[in-house]
Amino acid sequence: MAQFVGTVKELWRYPVKSMAGERIDLASIEKGGLFGDRLWALRDEGLGELTSVRKIPKQLLCTPTYDHEPSGSNVPHVNIQLPGGVEVHSSDAGVNEVLSDYLNKEVSLCSLQPKSNWRHYRLTEMSGAKAIKKQFATKTLPDMSSISWLKMLELSVFSTPLGRYYDCYPLHLITTNSIDKLMEIEPEGDFNSRRFRPNIVIDSASKLPAFEEFDWVDGRLRIGSMVIKCVSKTVRCSMPAQPQVAFGKDTKILRTLERNTGRHLGVNATVVRCGQIKEGDRVEWIPAQHSSLRQKLSPISGRVRSNLIHNSMKAVDRINDFKASKLKGVK
Repeated sequence: MAQFVGTVKELWRYPVKSMAGERIDLASIEKGGLFGDRLWALRDEGLGELTSVRKIPKQLLCTPTYDHEPSGSNVPHVNIQLPGGVEVHSSDAGVNEVLSDYLNKEVSLCSLQPKSNWRHYRLTEMSGAKAIKKQFATKTLPDMSSISWLKMLELSVFSTPLGRYYDCYPLHLITTNSIDKLMEIEPEGDFNSRRFRPNIVIDSASKLPAFEEFDWVDGRLRIGSMVIKCVSKTVRCSMPAQPQVAFGKDTKILRTLERNTGRHLGVNATVVRCGQIKEGDRVEWIPAQHSSLRQKLSPISGRVRSNLIHNSMKAVDRINDFKASKLKGVK
């Protein structure tokens, strides 16, 4: 039976991956996520692959806006405001030079490419345990048991899912209950929801146990005319602690998440039924129908999945090390 859990407080899209977001009051949700979300990204020409805020944090200080609302398969141009008031347009002949100069890195601005152009998304080197630890600014691998092994395998080869610029899944949600709990745990921390770059912020209907959305995993949410499935808890990298537009650096954020949630906050979701949503819409949770045996075995299966993913990442490191040694031997 559906349970009322809150209302839509905020809707966000991000015209350029890893840059500042844009709040909207109405959104169309398609199979690929929120329409108009992450239609542009930067490519690190030195590495020869798409980049992200985890590798070039200064992107977070850039504010992009579309020339006009996206429609159909059209990718509208964007105007990007850099710190200090400098602006550059995606159609400018020198856009890549301006962005490269600001970021101190040779980059190019790329519009979203079709899935068939898989080379556009391919990493120059498979991403293993070492890369994940660096991205998450941690000495140990985070628990990734709620992410499918196949998804992790895809992201070890490609910078993002093929045909998309989001990190892992189409939608990301957080609740006001979880933000309030973090502020209660660490009153001096700056836990503004914008730091976590959600697509949907849900205003919780009532004060419930902390991090209520973790219980939504495997269940569905009905919002407006759409239905989404909560597929995993969101593993947090070092990005929320980085300086952003209107926010300074705050290392207390990662320490608080590390101690209290195992580096998780919010949930990732896939789209079951497309539709439109707007601020103020009711949010209803439809729990998954699991047998009592499956519920009892869930913690065990979670550990098994996490170990499988961790071992796979370590195997990737061994492959990378072997390739590096062979190249060194050739030289």
